[in-house]
Amino acid sequence: MYKKILAVALSATMALGLVGCGSTTSGTVKTDLGSIKLAEYKGLTAYEDDIKVTDSELQQTIDQDLSSHKTTEKIKKGSVKKDSSVVFNYTGKIESKGKKVAFDGGSATDQVADMSAKTVGGSKMIDGFVDALKGHKVGDTFTKKLNFPSNYTGTTTVNSKKVKLAGKSVWFTYKITALQKTNTPELNDEFVKKNYSSDKLTTVKAYKEYQKKELKYNKIMNGLWQDYVADCKVSEYNKEQLTQYESQAESQIVAQYSSYGIKDIKTYLEACSMSESDWHKQSKEAIKSRMVIYAIAKEEGLDGDKIYKSEGDAYAKKYYGADVKTLAKNYGESTVKDTLKLNILLMKVRDIICENVKTKKGSAPTTTVETTTAASTTAASTETTKAAETTTK
Repeated sequence: MYKKILAVALSATMALGLVGCGSTTSGTVKTDLGSIKLAEYKGLTAYEDDIKVTDSELQQTIDQDLSSHKTTEKIKKGSVKKDSSVVFNYTGKIESKGKKVAFDGGSATDQVADMSAKTVGGSKMIDGFVDALKGHKVGDTFTKKLNFPSNYTGTTTVNSKKVKLAGKSVWFTYKITALQKTNTPELNDEFVKKNYSSDKLTTVKAYKEYQKKELKYNKIMNGLWQDYVADCKVSEYNKEQLTQYESQAESQIVAQYSSYGIKDIKTYLEACSMSESDWHKQSKEAIKSRMVIYAIAKEEGLDGDKIYKSEGDAYAKKYYGADVKTLAKNYGESTVKDTLKLNILLMKVRDIICENVKTKKGSAPTTTVETTTAASTTAASTETTKAAETTTK
């Protein structure tokens, strides 16, 4: 779960899609990623109609936040009903040479069936598999004969031989271990204190004001960042950092799309009708956006390392549900530090920009936006918008 969340976090900065026009500052700021001449980032323009937060948007954010804090509990007695969630183990057997034998992939433990959706772990099963649980009680062990569909494409191995499962009879033995209940927390002061203490929130009123501000700031950034970054001028890229970025992005792409036959970056680019030149360009844009964040932070006297030490753990717990030490064990200290530091600085840069915008009535003038390719989005995906996406926690 951490890996999935961290991967989302690593897809962040570029996806913000933010901006404005401003005069260019005279100095060039040097960062570890390279040197860049920043455009003026205070006094950017935002339009009132574009950044207004509606009651329905606020409520949707609150509902999503409460849902993200759902907990489950296992109930050790009761019967399976049409709307139950059921925890169970199962073992499947097929007939081979007159005997019922277990087959590869036919058994599992601690599975959760959603009776209303007729799924197990969110996946559809063969007809009758989920329905077989209905009416049974916690503790029951029973066997149900079913059939694989005639058009079933799966195969298995029995006694080292490949066997097609299409049309075959199968006997599943179930063991129901519990019913599962999902609890969604109520929005009250206790919830706020428990989950937003790092933001110094203690009341529902303060929480709603906080969420409304976060939504507003994200709207401001969605209207500003992309154009603002375009106004900044890179003087020099750190070639070593650029090469490292591309290597990480390539590894992520191959890992994500290997099941679709993508074995290296070349086949991916061919699938996207994208040239190597375009790929390098997208990589530079991703690095540039990071560079802008670090440069503004430097101009504002923000020390990323010190901030990481003082705020990193609280940030990790809030957005990733684990402390820095736990994340580091799973993904490496360097990766976690770089990701969290960038996220935290992004949030602080966002606040600086949003606190200094100039608002105008109406909506921003309509402009033609060039559609980005899938590879462009993925290149940006080794960055970090988690901060913007998860301001609702």
